[in-house]
Amino acid sequence: MAALSCRRALGACAAAITLVALSVAPARAARKPQIEPIQLSIGGGPVDSAAFRWSSALAEMLSRPPGLPDCDPATPCGVPGVVAGAQTYDNSKSLLSALTDGKVATAVIPALPLMRARCDVAKGQAGPPVSILKILYRHPLYLLVHGGSPPILKPGDWAGKTIVVGPAGSDSETIALALMDAYRLPKTKVKLQRLPPPAAFAALRDGTAAAGIFMGHVFDVPIGDFLSRGFTLMSLPDSPERKRLLQALPALEAGAIPPGTYPGLPAISTVTQPVVWAAGPGLDATLQERLIAAISEVHNQARIADLVDPVLPVPDGEAFLRLPATPSEGAKQFAASKNLPVEIIGCPASTAQATSQAADSSEPRLKSAR
Repeated sequence: MAALSCRRALGACAAAITLVALSVAPARAARKPQIEPIQLSIGGGPVDSAAFRWSSALAEMLSRPPGLPDCDPATPCGVPGVVAGAQTYDNSKSLLSALTDGKVATAVIPALPLMRARCDVAKGQAGPPVSILKILYRHPLYLLVHGGSPPILKPGDWAGKTIVVGPAGSDSETIALALMDAYRLPKTKVKLQRLPPPAAFAALRDGTAAAGIFMGHVFDVPIGDFLSRGFTLMSLPDSPERKRLLQALPALEAGAIPPGTYPGLPAISTVTQPVVWAAGPGLDATLQERLIAAISEVHNQARIADLVDPVLPVPDGEAFLRLPATPSEGAKQFAASKNLPVEIIGCPASTAQATSQAADSSEPRLKSAR
């Protein structure tokens, strides 16, 4: 009877079936295809470092696990499908090794060790398979000296004194040696003590060391404590010696510690080191561009700035200039889409040649990546 009734009312049955089909269709359409999670590791420095703070901020900002609703375009939002996490490393050497070996996909790492790894290779050999996503921020160089008499006004005054730097192979050791070359100061006339930060601070406090070289925001607070105890910061003004330093270590840039950073301290001329977000060999170029676009979006930039305060992000117009290594494909694509210039620093022929150049020809060589 039911079949007979349906045959007699064929139009009504067809209409009912159509209504059922239409009611089911939207539900099926609303189901989005399942997105496979993209695990993204971001290596950084020690837990108290700006690099780890940045890696944590990037991980928080970029994460957008599968299953979440679409983003509100007026609020910060990550990359759909990405599940990011920050990892800590004790030093740049171990971090670079992890990045090269694929133990982390990306890393927040200073420019100097990247450039040394790229440039200090035997002829015919390639540097590590690492590329740059974006410059994130800059490290200041602190030249901390006792405030007594006679004053230590320049690296040339280090003769006959003990200077503390980081452990062997550290950025501060590299800079100390380059400063002595730039100021024509024989290394035999300076006692360079290579110490971890706590021991270096102790040597300065007890007067064993006359000066200390520190690179990075991790030292912002300790430097402030020393300044309150009568220490001062040595200035590196524009001079033939500073130009020789910048040519020997072109990953560094002229910079300044702004006035008011520490109570009663005027602006201090110094050099800075860019810190970049670098990619290892296995990161897909399309994903690279999506990640760079995400951290460059205005709402996301504001959120990252809050998370890393007081460290100042590099403006987008400078984010692909003076790169210490090859830009990633994603970086080149993003920069081209925004008409942003991309430049790579050329390797110096050798440290000895670089430091012997005349001051008027001491600008580091740059080459376009386009």
